[in-house]
Amino acid sequence: MNICVFLSAADLDKRYIRPAREFAELMGKGAHTLVWGGSDTGLMKVVADGVRQSGGRLVGVSVSFLRKWARTDADEMVFAKDLAERKALLLAGADALVVMAGGLGTLDEVTEILELRKHGLHDKPVVLLNTDGFYDGLTLQLRRMEEEGFLPLPLAELFFPAASPVDAFTYLEEWVGRR
Repeated sequence: MNICVFLSAADLDKRYIRPAREFAELMGKGAHTLVWGGSDTGLMKVVADGVRQSGGRLVGVSVSFLRKWARTDADEMVFAKDLAERKALLLAGADALVVMAGGLGTLDEVTEILELRKHGLHDKPVVLLNTDGFYDGLTLQLRRMEEEGFLPLPLAELFFPAASPVDAFTYLEEWVGRR
C-alpha cells in the first residue's frame, strides 16, 4: 500500500515523535511505501527514517523552493512546480492518507483532501492521527459543521479519527481488506 502521510517538517516534542516513529515502523514492517512531502527535516525525517529502517520504500514529492531540504536517498523524488501541484501528486500517488501533527501546510492539506472526498473526487481512506489530542479542536469544528448541516455526508465517511498509531494502521489494513 502507498500511504501518504501529511505532517510537519519542524522539529517537535517527543510526544509527537514517538507515535510518528511507531506508525512508520508499522508501515516499513508491512513493506508499505511512504508517500510524503520529501523533506529530510523534523517529523518528516522521523517518519521517513522509520519507514526506511524497517523495510519500506520512500517516495517524496517536494517543491522546487524546498529542494535544499529534500531527502537525498528516497527511492523516488519528484519536484512539483508549486504547492497545489504537490498536493495533487501526493494524492494521486497514494492508496491511503494519514494526517499527523503539523502546521499550516498540514492543515491546508487535510482540508483539501476532505473537501475532495466530500465531493467524491477520491475514495481513499483518510486517517487523522490525533496524537496527544492535537486535532481535538479541528474535530470539534468538523462535528459542528456536521450538526449544523454544513456537510452533505457524515463525518464517519470523511475520515477516521485514530487515537494511536496501531489504531490508524489497523483501520487502514481493514479498509484495504474490504476492497
